[in-house]
Amino acid sequence: MKTDVIITNFYLERVQLYIEGYVNNIDLKSSSFYIQNPTEKISLQPNQVYIENSKFKIRINTVNINEGDFLPASRYLLIVQDTKKNIAQLDSKYLNPQFYDLEENEIESYNKLESENQKNNFLLKKLEVKFRHGGVSKNYIYTITPQIARDLNEFIINISFKKPKPKLNYVQSKKQNIRKRYNKNSFFIRDFIFKSLFTISKILNKKRRNTVLFTSDSRAQLSGNLKFVFDKMIEKNLDRKYNIHFIFKRHVSERRSFINKIKFPILLGKANYIFLDDYHPMLINLKFRKDQEIIQVWHAVGAFKTVGYSRIGKKGGHFYHYKNHRYYTKTFVASEHDVPIYGEAFGIKDKNVIPTGVPRTDAFFDENYREKGKNRVYSKYPNIKNKKVILFAPTFRGNGHRTAFYPFFKIDLDRLAKYALENNAVILFKMHPLIQNKIQIPQKYEKYLIDVHDYSDINDLLFITDLLISDYSSVVYEYALLQKPMIFYAFDLEDYVATRDFYVNYTDFVPGKIVNNFTELMDAIENEDYETYKIDTFLNKYFKFLDGKASERLVDNVFNLPN
Repeated sequence: MKTDVIITNFYLERVQLYIEGYVNNIDLKSSSFYIQNPTEKISLQPNQVYIENSKFKIRINTVNINEGDFLPASRYLLIVQDTKKNIAQLDSKYLNPQFYDLEENEIESYNKLESENQKNNFLLKKLEVKFRHGGVSKNYIYTITPQIARDLNEFIINISFKKPKPKLNYVQSKKQNIRKRYNKNSFFIRDFIFKSLFTISKILNKKRRNTVLFTSDSRAQLSGNLKFVFDKMIEKNLDRKYNIHFIFKRHVSERRSFINKIKFPILLGKANYIFLDDYHPMLINLKFRKDQEIIQVWHAVGAFKTVGYSRIGKKGGHFYHYKNHRYYTKTFVASEHDVPIYGEAFGIKDKNVIPTGVPRTDAFFDENYREKGKNRVYSKYPNIKNKKVILFAPTFRGNGHRTAFYPFFKIDLDRLAKYALENNAVILFKMHPLIQNKIQIPQKYEKYLIDVHDYSDINDLLFITDLLISDYSSVVYEYALLQKPMIFYAFDLEDYVATRDFYVNYTDFVPGKIVNNFTELMDAIENEDYETYKIDTFLNKYFKFLDGKASERLVDNVFNLPN
């Protein structure tokens, strides 16, 4: 049964914000109202709620709602909670230009906008209210703006508060200046020591040819493509010829141990072969010897979302003068299709992008490896055996590790649990490791809905999965190798194209059905409408080899071994 919360009126009286509307198929007398930001860190009840049959009116006192304080700057959804979260939608009249008294130049500006979201927010900005200190201040401005959030595709109330940073007293100012000087000098000293150790090591080890270094700034231990390369080196007895070292760090913002702070620059200067699997900021400004190989095996398969220099001009993207990836001497990809794309993304020559296949995909052609992976999962989650397994594995929203989140209100846990119960199924949630907010699964559903964020190897989870639900994650490449069905829950596709973009047209690319909202998602699951016919076309285009020998080809190429 479809439920609706429709906002029909939105206005302010002085500092009091009023929102009026109606509901369908919701009992308002047994419901609660609140506003909540998308990361669910702030939840606030309105100051007053008026109910008349299926109609409602809420009052939000913007100067006194937050435990006696003002409504803090954030983005807020209006939620009516009965047995589930019902997110309020805006009446379509507000998205019709005829509702507004637009000037001729405004109509012209509106028509020039490319996306529906831009057009909608152009109109809604007409309803924006600004409060200026003293009526004229440019420094103190409290703004209330109704919007359709691009990354959520939902109506929000955007509260912003511009104010100058508080002035420091004499003592505070002195402390801050001392701290700034200390941080600056400390960084200079650490950087000088790091580069000095690197340079000395580079010179002393100029004639040595027997050192290999595996390193990552976002991985706690050897895993993924790096592990498959290492294992193949051991299989080929290359550990007898080379001294192999490892320097790993769990997260890019984490500090290294004192020992690794010394070892890392020395090994970078000494190593003949340096294997990376992600962006590595410490290597950017180093001047390597010409005979050193800096080999980027990357952590993702294929070319899907834009990365590196492909994001020039996008928010959070590199720019032309950056050196972030240019020092790679080789990188390895799945097919010829990816060669010019990775050359562009890393700012390196196409001839240095080699289509050997991606090492970690070898596991998908090794039946013994797959069985061991399945058993590892079943040993940790024994109750999922002999059940239909649906894996929900989307990417994050936000601009990086500091702001990464997922809007869990886009998932109806009640409906998923009902489906699981009726179909002998379980739904596993493997969220991106950067996501800061966690999915809250009610205890009554823990048999059917399982958070597996702490299971490290997603390949093992793919082996036991019957249906994958994702969005813009490159995990779809690996899962396609299993030739199993997948659904793409892309509720914010327009925003993702505008802010992150893809190398290919998303709707033509993905090997499964695209759905735009949760109702469509459940319909696809219940009707087994997966559009699996797209998988073969996808595999033929984006994989040069389907033989499980990518690691061998890569190792043979790097170490110049006979085929």
